[in-house]
Amino acid sequence: MSNNLKILIEDEYFIAINKQAGELVVADRWGKEKNILLHRVGDYLREQGHQKDESGRDLYPVHRLDRDTSGIVLFAKHQEAHQKFSKLFETRQMEKTYWAFAIGDPQWDYCISNISLSRAEGKKGRGRALIDLTKGKAAETEFQVLGRYGDIMWVEAKPKTGRLHQIRVHLKALGHPLLYDEDYGLYGWKSACFPSISLTRMPLHARFLKFRHPFTEKEIEITCPMDEELRYLFNTLKQSEK
Repeated sequence: MSNNLKILIEDEYFIAINKQAGELVVADRWGKEKNILLHRVGDYLREQGHQKDESGRDLYPVHRLDRDTSGIVLFAKHQEAHQKFSKLFETRQMEKTYWAFAIGDPQWDYCISNISLSRAEGKKGRGRALIDLTKGKAAETEFQVLGRYGDIMWVEAKPKTGRLHQIRVHLKALGHPLLYDEDYGLYGWKSACFPSISLTRMPLHARFLKFRHPFTEKEIEITCPMDEELRYLFNTLKQSEK
């Protein structure tokens, strides 16, 4: 595969990639970053003979993940595909599932967060999400606890809306921020149950997408494996059950 891309599924309309933590989906406003996923996917497609469409473009990002979030990212191969796949996200016809590892042991197994969020510009222009109960936009996330390991939980998150940093802020609002999150986490927090755990990335992973293909009408399911660091964390937690 070109440029070590991790391709999950591909057809004539779209391509799904396993994005690595720390990787930008598209270039930022400063343009200093060189390792851009959009560019690497474009290079791969052009090597395969992919041609530009009527608009003069040959690849479109359908959605994005935060730099430190890993998992599934969809790209459309032409303008019509981009419009149709984007509409699946906009009309909530795209079922999205994330895995996260967060602090605490909640009293609930399942809950829904409906906390409204707004967007504010942080230092150096980097966007941040804020809880805004009066003027914020509606945001909804379903949470299901998949595993409890002392002061750490493994949780499944299903966002029904697509607000900036939605899962991260909703988890923090519930009192269970991600184990490591420079923007919304607990600074300096260490697990009393697993003192040896030390993360270098945010433990949030876009695990699963399910949708009806807008061109073929087939039901598509995409599952994305975790990277080595998250697998190590997961295995460490699971071994505590033995």
